[in-house]
Amino acid sequence: MNRPVAVTSAYDLPENYQIPDHMARDLRRADNFIQMSVLSAAAALAAAPGRDLPPENVGVYIGTAYGPLETNFESLGSLIDDGEGQISPTLFSHSVYNAAAGYVARLLDIRGPALTITNYGWPLLIAMEEARTAVAVGRIERGIVIGVETYSELLADAYRRSYGTDTVPWYRNSVAWILDPAEQVDCSLCRLKTIGLVEAECDPADFLTRNGERWSGPGLQEGGAPQPMAYAGAITGAVAAFPGAYTGKISWQITAPFGRAEIVMEI
Repeated sequence: MNRPVAVTSAYDLPENYQIPDHMARDLRRADNFIQMSVLSAAAALAAAPGRDLPPENVGVYIGTAYGPLETNFESLGSLIDDGEGQISPTLFSHSVYNAAAGYVARLLDIRGPALTITNYGWPLLIAMEEARTAVAVGRIERGIVIGVETYSELLADAYRRSYGTDTVPWYRNSVAWILDPAEQVDCSLCRLKTIGLVEAECDPADFLTRNGERWSGPGLQEGGAPQPMAYAGAITGAVAAFPGAYTGKISWQITAPFGRAEIVMEI
């Protein structure tokens, strides 16, 4: 089995997001990393075609470069300052990278695979290819793919040192895509054909500064931006604008000192 896979929703969470009242209690102790993952996934699902699926047939795939770093530092600081017996169980559990996937699964009633992938290059694309493959082979009937970064002061300091600047052009960001079998939905933004990734050795600072990263393709404003979620926002905005804009097979290319990526779609 190798079914065509459709992108049925693509959502870019605003930086000044608000937690809806019905989720306020469940997210009251969650950090920004968890909150953004849940809210972007919920919004993408709300915009996707309604499907009556068993919870076991839906999976969550999160891609992140740096994860909940501030929560990690708080947890480690509490361990060092207060000792093993005094560390907050909530703080410790939230420092685990897959905690966000657990929140998404619990609050959105998802019981299929829940996977968090960390990679400094293009973690969203790796998570998306995992979800696309799972849908294509029939492992799941719907994949929720999330890309999320919140950053930290440590990373900001590293960026300033690497670039020799006082300005850090980062912002927290989360995007979410919904993938469905094309045969099971009446409408879609496009069909996701393949995602190809090739890695290359580079200066580690290039991952942080995104020095030399560029992207191009139909609907994308050619160029780049010096922060790790810029490509994710660019491709999410482009695919959301696809209906009626293009026909046939198209491809996007991303190049950087740390490798290259190609995303092939059909509209």
